[in-house]
Amino acid sequence: MEKIKGIDISEFNGTIDFKTVKKQTDFVYIRATYGRYGIDKRFKEYAEECVKNEIPFGFYYYSYATDLNTAEDEVEFFLKAILPYKEQMTFPAMIDMEDSDGYKVEHGNPSKEVLSDICVMASEKIAEASISPIIYASADWFKNRLEEEKLSGFMKWIAWWETDEKNIDTKKYSIWQYSSKGEINGIKGKVDLDYSFVNFKLLKDYVNNISKMNFIKSKTLLSDFDIQFMTCYKWRSGFNKQAFQWLK
Repeated sequence: MEKIKGIDISEFNGTIDFKTVKKQTDFVYIRATYGRYGIDKRFKEYAEECVKNEIPFGFYYYSYATDLNTAEDEVEFFLKAILPYKEQMTFPAMIDMEDSDGYKVEHGNPSKEVLSDICVMASEKIAEASISPIIYASADWFKNRLEEEKLSGFMKWIAWWETDEKNIDTKKYSIWQYSSKGEINGIKGKVDLDYSFVNFKLLKDYVNNISKMNFIKSKTLLSDFDIQFMTCYKWRSGFNKQAFQWLK
């Protein structure tokens, strides 16, 4: 199975040399928000650096929600933060479903049904914004805290540090976080390491190209052959000059 290497980061990773990081990784995930009101202090800085250095990236938010109303506030807050980067981001928007600080347990310890409903609602909200969603959780959470059947139609990202790749079902999980103690030149301290089994950058480029072709066909009535010809050769007399500009 072909895979591409990535990292996920937050303000806790401090100042990052993205030019150096680019030489070692294929994508970066950036924490944008947490809860209903928390903005990662470095999320815009990190996003701008990814754009500047042409590093494929996506965003995530850490959910503290224990009910659907709070969860809806969270995802709307998250979307408001990331929408300015919608065209630049190439990876899905991730919902981080875990309880690393015990907040959920201490505030009602929501059931599997509620936690799964939160994932579904948040994913649908993200999709309504024309952004692909992906649900992140540990292997334990996917097995014991979430309802597998309810989440069967959504992309998933599994955090499972104590296993080998052979144990990852790549038909079920699109991304695997395989370590929380990675070392990357350009980042001080430990960093989360990931493998994606889907090259979302290539996928987005493909979808964008198909959309562009359909747009040109609707505006110019050029044939598929003419459009393919124009993608391979420079514009010459006899072809629609505006269509060629759209193809660039």
